[in-house]
Amino acid sequence: MSIIVLSDGTHWVQNVLEHLFVGPVWPASILAAIVLSLVMVSLLGVFSFDFGIDGPDLDVDPGVDVGVDADAGVDPGADAGGHSDAHHGADGAFGGFAAATMKAVHLDRVPLMVWLTVFSLFFWVLSYVLWFEFDVRRYPATFVSSLLLTIRNGVIAVVLTRFMTSPLHRLLVPPTHYHASSLIGGVAVVETSSVDSTFGRARYSTNAAPLLIDIRTSGDPIKKGTPVRIMTYDEDAKVYHVEPAEVAVA
Repeated sequence: MSIIVLSDGTHWVQNVLEHLFVGPVWPASILAAIVLSLVMVSLLGVFSFDFGIDGPDLDVDPGVDVGVDADAGVDPGADAGGHSDAHHGADGAFGGFAAATMKAVHLDRVPLMVWLTVFSLFFWVLSYVLWFEFDVRRYPATFVSSLLLTIRNGVIAVVLTRFMTSPLHRLLVPPTHYHASSLIGGVAVVETSSVDSTFGRARYSTNAAPLLIDIRTSGDPIKKGTPVRIMTYDEDAKVYHVEPAEVAVA
């Protein structure tokens, strides 16, 4: 009798494993297992995981009208001015795209651990249900098919996660509204390698995500990391004119 029970139990375990690690289900199962392990360890208090996405590390424009182009981090005047630091255009474009993506899926405010938990749940349920109810009869469990189906399931899970975290996204950080005039007199920090009369960007800290603003100076070039005070705003050129600040920025 014990042998029969062992055999049945082994068969049941094998059946479960075959369902969890087949086709596009196995990537979702692995992700769910990792996230669940992190959550359990965190709840037990063994470790403290700080997976929150800190706004000041992202070039996110929280829907303001201050001459900020955080979604496209390329300075159109940089190449025209013949600035030698051309790689900042590519870096800015990538940073702007990443920031826009993070904002679109609510990772600019929702802690990463919370977002991953919701995403992994949707991802696993979608992968499991769609595979056994729809995909298994239409696609072979090959690597290419599984990869394409995993991407499809991931995109759907991201959309569902975004809608599910919308209330939390609005709750964590109230929308912040800034205008060009409200930045005058404030202090920002130079983000590009230098600032001159034709090229430059800076981070302006807010109580949410920072603003990445275009800046210029009529004096000597200002190096990266230097605090600058915003003096005026050129409405036509959409840039701020700055001078080196005498106070340090934390």
